[in-house]
Amino acid sequence: MLTSLNEFSYAQTNELNSKIINEYDKIREIAPREKLYIHFDKSIYLPVDTIWFKGYLVNTTLNNSSAISGLIYTELINADGEVVQTLALPTILGLTWGAFPLKEETYPPGNYTFRAYTNWMQNFGDTYIFKKEIKILNLDADQQAITQNGKNASKKNITNQLTNTRNKQEIDIQFLPEGGSWIADLPQKMAFKAIDKSGKGIKINGEIFDSKQNKVTDFKSNTLGMGYFTMFPKLDETYTAKVNFQNGLATKNLPKATAKGTIIALRSSKKSDSLIITVASSLSNQPLTLIGQSRGVICFTANINANDVGRTVRITKDIFPTGVSQILLLDDKKQILNERNFFLNLNDELKVNISSSSLTYNVRDSIPIHLKVSDYLNNPVEASFSIAVTDDNQVLKDSLSENNILTYLLMTSDLKGEVENPGYYFQNQSDEIYNDLDALMLTQGWVSYNWDITKKPLLKAEKEYTISGRIINIMNKPSPHAKIILLGKNKTTMMLDTLTNQNGEFVFDKLPLMDSASFVIQALNAKGKKGTLGITVNEFVRAPFILPKKSYIENNEVIDSIVAQQIDAKNEVYKAALKSGISLREVKITGKKIIRGSKNLNGAGEASQTLTEENLSQIPKKSLYDALAEKVKGFREGMRRKSNIRDYFVNGDLARFIFDGVEIDFFFSPTGSPGGDEYYHFVKGFLDYYNAEDIRGIEVLSNGYSFRYKNQFMEPLDDKTYSFIEITTKTGAGPFLKKSANMYLIKPLNYGNNKVFYSPKYNSTNKKEKLPDYRSTIYWNPNVLTNVNGEADVSFFSADKKGTYTVWIEGIDTKGGLGLRRMRLTIK
Repeated sequence: MLTSLNEFSYAQTNELNSKIINEYDKIREIAPREKLYIHFDKSIYLPVDTIWFKGYLVNTTLNNSSAISGLIYTELINADGEVVQTLALPTILGLTWGAFPLKEETYPPGNYTFRAYTNWMQNFGDTYIFKKEIKILNLDADQQAITQNGKNASKKNITNQLTNTRNKQEIDIQFLPEGGSWIADLPQKMAFKAIDKSGKGIKINGEIFDSKQNKVTDFKSNTLGMGYFTMFPKLDETYTAKVNFQNGLATKNLPKATAKGTIIALRSSKKSDSLIITVASSLSNQPLTLIGQSRGVICFTANINANDVGRTVRITKDIFPTGVSQILLLDDKKQILNERNFFLNLNDELKVNISSSSLTYNVRDSIPIHLKVSDYLNNPVEASFSIAVTDDNQVLKDSLSENNILTYLLMTSDLKGEVENPGYYFQNQSDEIYNDLDALMLTQGWVSYNWDITKKPLLKAEKEYTISGRIINIMNKPSPHAKIILLGKNKTTMMLDTLTNQNGEFVFDKLPLMDSASFVIQALNAKGKKGTLGITVNEFVRAPFILPKKSYIENNEVIDSIVAQQIDAKNEVYKAALKSGISLREVKITGKKIIRGSKNLNGAGEASQTLTEENLSQIPKKSLYDALAEKVKGFREGMRRKSNIRDYFVNGDLARFIFDGVEIDFFFSPTGSPGGDEYYHFVKGFLDYYNAEDIRGIEVLSNGYSFRYKNQFMEPLDDKTYSFIEITTKTGAGPFLKKSANMYLIKPLNYGNNKVFYSPKYNSTNKKEKLPDYRSTIYWNPNVLTNVNGEADVSFFSADKKGTYTVWIEGIDTKGGLGLRRMRLTIK
C-alpha cells in the first residue's frame, strides 16, 4: 500500500519498515538540510569589473525557500587560500544578492574561489558549500601570441598544449560494479570512468580478457570517459582491461569477484514509466529491505527474502521527484549492502518564455524583454528571477559546461566530485543522453543524508545577524544580571544595552545593517561597577578551505581569443578616454611599501611614511610607543598649544591613532579628573600594550594624505591639523584584547554597499558621444518579479560592439519550481 509523506510516497509493510521511515523523519527534524545556488553575471572578470551575483537558498526536500537560515556568507579566496573579502548577506524568502567590486590593489590577476554558505551548512562539512572558480584577467597581458593569427590560431595553440600535456600523463581508470558488489556467477553491469591528471574525462575504448587471454567483452566510453558493459564474472578469475586512448595504451585489472553477497540491478528505459529493480543474493533466505529514497525522504520500502534466482520489483517512476535518487538494500541490522544512483527528469520545471519585439537591434538601441512564466501544468506563477545579458564577443556563456539553477539544485549538488558539462544532461531527452546520464549515476558517488540521531548539530542556524556571548567573573563563573553596553560606530553612532541571564549569557538582535562597522562591548557587574569581568563573544568561524588542485593550464594564462577581445575592449576604452581628456587609468607606481591587510582609506601604499613588518622586525621587543618614537620622523609627545593638556604629535600636527581601521578616540570617555594627562594615559595604554612584533605595519597620513581621515573621523568644524597613524596588527583584532578591562572589540562582516548595476540610457543627446561603450556585461538585474499573470518586463540599452548577446535568465517560485531560459540577440 502506498501512502503520502511530504509529497512523496512510500510503502509501509512491517515494524522494521516503520522504524526506518521514522528514522528518516527524525533526521529531517534534527538535521534538516539546505542548499545554496549562486547565479553570476559571468565567470571571467577584469581587475576593474564588479562580480554581480544572486543567491537562492532552498531546503533540500522540496526545493522551496529555506526557513532554516536567514544569513548567507559569501567569500572570495585567492590562489594561496587566503580569504580576501567576505560579505554577510541577509535573505528574504531565501533570496539575496550582492556584488564584489574588484579593486586592482586588492584583487591581482589570477584564479579565485567564490564560496557561499550558511552557518548551519557547516554542520555537514564541505558537502553543501557552494563553490565556483572565478578568473581575474591581467589587463597588461601580452596578447600578441593569441591575436596574431586570429581566433583559430589561439584555440589551436591551446588544443596543442592540452594534447601534449595529456600525452605526458597517465590516465586513471576506475571500474565500478553496479550496486557496489561484484559477485561471482551472477550477471552484472560494470561501469567505468577514465580521467586524466587534471581530473577531466578522457575518451577510451578497449577489451576485457581473462587470465588465459581469452577475450570476454569489449567496451567503449562516451566523450567524457564514462560507460558500462555487462559481464558474468567467475570466482578466482583475474580479468584485465586493455585500454586505448588518444596516443596512449594502458592496462587495468578489474575487481576480484567474491563468492557471497548481494547485488542490485536497475533497468529502465526512457519511454517506460517504471523502474525494474532486481535483487539477487548468494546468502539463502536472508531477510532484506529494499528502500527507494530521494533528498532524505523515503519514497518506497519493500521486504525481500532474496535467493540465487533473484527477486524483481517494479516501481512507478512518479513516486520519485525530479533529480538524483537512490535504491538501497539493507540487511536486518539496517546496514547498507548495496546502493544504486539514478536520475529522473519528470519535466516539471517552470516554463520560462522570454521574448522581445525583435531579435536584431542596432548599437545603443533600447532592448525590451518580456518574461512569461508558468508551472508545468501551464498555470501562471509568481516567481523571482535574475537576468544576465552579456556580449558574446567578450564573455563565453557555455550552456553545457556551466552549472545553472537546474543542474546544480537537481543534480550536481547531490553528487560527490566534479560533474563535467552538467548542462549536457538537461538539453533534451534523447536515448544517447539518457544512457550517458545512467553512466554518470553508475560512476559518481552520491551525498548521503545519514545522521546520527543521538547527536545534535554543533552550529546554530542564524535567522539574522546577532551579537551574543557570555560574561564570567574572576572565579570563572557566570555573571548574572550584568549590564552589557554595545557601542557601535559606522557613519552614525549607536548604543544599546541589555542584561545577562542566570547563565551570564547576553544577546543583541534586530541590529541595523551597518557596513564596515565596529562594535565595542562593555560589561558592568550587577552593581554597575567594572569589577573584574571576562567577555566571551560568539564570533563567526568561517568554514575550512582546502586549496583546489591546479589544472594542466596555468592559472594566469589567457586561454582563448574571447578573453583577448575582452581585454582589448577595455584597453580601447582607456585609450579613447585619454584622448578625450575624460579619465585616466590608474597609474601603478612601483616601489611603494604595501601593508597587507591595511585599512588605509587612501589605498595601498598611499601614505606620508610607511613602516613595514621588515622595519619593525629589527626591534621586535620594543613597545609600539618606542617603535613610533624611533622610526617615525617627527613623532613626539608634548603639550597642546596654549593648554596644559598632554598629547602626541607628528611634527606640529596632533597625532590620532587608528588600529585596524578602528579609531581609539571613539572609546575615550573622560572622567573629569584634575590634570591634563587623562587622554595621554588613555592612548599610552594602547601604545605600551603592543610590541613591535605584534604589528604588521604602520602608515602615517599627514598633509594631503590626511584629508579622507579627517573627513571620516573628525567633526566637520574642527579646524586643527592632524596626522593620522594607521596601525595594522597581525591579528587584525583592533585595539582591544579578547578579554581586557571589561571591553571587547567586534568587527562584524560587511553587508556590502547595496551596489546597483549601472546600465546607461541613451537618447538623442548622448547617443553620439565619442567615448566607446564596450561593456562585457550589458545588463544585470538580480530581482525580476513576475506578477499574478506570470509576467514581467525589463529593458536595457545595447553597447557599441556588433555581434551577439546572450540573455540568461533563471529563478524560482515559492513552491520550489525552478526555471531557466536563454535567448540570443543580434547587434548590427
